[in-house]
Amino acid sequence: MKNFSLVALLLLISSSIVNAQVPNRCSYVPPRQADNWLFYQTAGLRFSDAGVIVNHPSVGNLPFGKGSAVMSDENGNLVLYTDGMRVWNSTHDNINFGPNLIGDLGSTQSSIIVQRPGTPQMYYIFTTDIIYPPAFGQTKGFNYSRVDMSVNNNYGAVSSDRDINLLAGSTEMLTGVKHANGIDYWVVAHGLGEDKFYAFKVEAAGVDETPVVSTAGSFLSDDYDLRENLGAMKIAPKGDKIAFASFGKATLELFSFDNQTGRVSNPVILNPPLTGSNQGPYYVEFSPDGTKLYVTVANLSSGRDNHLYQYDLSNGNAVTEINVLPMEIDVSALQLARDGKIYVGRYQRNFLGVIENPNRPGTACNYVQDGLDMGTKRTLNGLPNFIQSFFDIPPVDYDTKCDGDATVFDILNESNIDQVIWDFGDAGNTTPGSGLNPVHTFSTHGDFMVTMTETFNSQSFVTTFPIHIDSLPLKSFPPDSLYIFPGSSIPLDAGADMFSYLWQDASVGRFFEVSDPGLYTVEYVDINCCKNSDSLKVIALDIMLPNAFTPDSDNLNDFFRALGPTDGIEDFTLAVYNRFGQMIWEAGSFSDAWDGTTNGQPVPAGVYAWNMTFNVKGNVMEIGKVKYHGFVTVLR
Repeated sequence: MKNFSLVALLLLISSSIVNAQVPNRCSYVPPRQADNWLFYQTAGLRFSDAGVIVNHPSVGNLPFGKGSAVMSDENGNLVLYTDGMRVWNSTHDNINFGPNLIGDLGSTQSSIIVQRPGTPQMYYIFTTDIIYPPAFGQTKGFNYSRVDMSVNNNYGAVSSDRDINLLAGSTEMLTGVKHANGIDYWVVAHGLGEDKFYAFKVEAAGVDETPVVSTAGSFLSDDYDLRENLGAMKIAPKGDKIAFASFGKATLELFSFDNQTGRVSNPVILNPPLTGSNQGPYYVEFSPDGTKLYVTVANLSSGRDNHLYQYDLSNGNAVTEINVLPMEIDVSALQLARDGKIYVGRYQRNFLGVIENPNRPGTACNYVQDGLDMGTKRTLNGLPNFIQSFFDIPPVDYDTKCDGDATVFDILNESNIDQVIWDFGDAGNTTPGSGLNPVHTFSTHGDFMVTMTETFNSQSFVTTFPIHIDSLPLKSFPPDSLYIFPGSSIPLDAGADMFSYLWQDASVGRFFEVSDPGLYTVEYVDINCCKNSDSLKVIALDIMLPNAFTPDSDNLNDFFRALGPTDGIEDFTLAVYNRFGQMIWEAGSFSDAWDGTTNGQPVPAGVYAWNMTFNVKGNVMEIGKVKYHGFVTVLR
């Protein structure tokens, strides 16, 4: 018996082995750059997945005024903070080794910190000077300074690129948001004594000192005594709206903001009700979903008649008075946090106010006057200023979004909920969900509209949001069998465009070199974080031909034929020749057998030559037709 060994990779035998657990890198991670808040008299907060923690720096008194800005890294670790004049690092050391920056801690929005795109240890601090009272002198305008956290043994320092002037005169209003490209930033200021917004782009190359200028809204007088340049402005977390409050002009305005171009347009006046001649809107903040706008109305006279209003931007800008602040409570800053709540600064108080459910309309937003106990610490009335995109966090998170996986939903803000009913918008699986963390397996991949109905105090609040369920990766081994010859090897290809690969021996990479029989499995994760796996069985394919046979009809070794598995063999021929080179028999298929005759007559005993050819299906080596030859003896 003559053996001709080949190694064959047979057809895919197992696929769609799915694991619902995806790597941590594929799970949604909320922005953490606003996790730490530091403000007046060493007061501080730290936000985490477990909630908000009152956290005071272990240093002496840091007499912040109204304005401050804080920056943390993507993991929520404190990096640096400022009051617009001094700069501290995470160990609370002053890293401004020159004169103070020319902002002012008394400015309502004294500063904002922006990380330079593509350079994690480089930051820019933008500052505004105080406008009122006028006794402080002329404003020094709008400026920026660079902070390099890689110097000074990684403790950081304000660089020599400091107090670079961008506007000769500006208001105390200052806000920022991410660019539409998701990488760069816009920092927006308002000119002093004019009706112009200035949007400065921060990109990988640094600060573009040529602003996008928008003429929109009310003209603000440069008369300091009128205090029209006193107030605050904020951009909505999604970057599509901007609100502007001028205390002295008693004006609250809402604009469209284009985070692609930096343009401000379409002013709408939303002046809140005023009950006194010395009142005006002071601070503003958007709800996480951008449908509500909150404003504090301040009275800077001795009466201190202060108010908190909500505008429902989804309902004709309907205004609701949320709370009349006590007479002894001064004007208040508003700041959204990553827990989905808005915190309210209270002058010289040991508590912050909290708007528990800012997406809900009217008094259902649940404002709590003594919402967060600050212990022995107090606020002046200012809270830190942040890039507003840090709070563009979906109201509901879900841990996986792959076809066939069980999707677990998690509500961001669980305050004031008696009951939750879920409609997953899945026609193939209409089972409703309930509770704060429902689990649903979607019937197929595609787009679904999920509806969450919260109930509290017999009121219902509906939130609808889209979810996309991704299909499983379809990449697999080739459908045909693959072959290699003994002593050689061939690379298995798990397919391109995958995020990661993991083979059965823990090796990684798209290709895997095969030279031995066995079961080969690869698990892969695509760019949508969906996981799948394929397996191939590698077997030895032996083609055998006898070197002698006895065609005597005794049912023992009566035929000459090729023996072995036929999978993967095509275009097979086997021909037998006599000693004169004449073909006396030919097989047209692998199963054909020679009975020792030609033209119906037995051939004489003796030695005959044979020649065998075939093609190998799916042979990625592309060796062409396989040819073998040999001899067979006919015994009689």
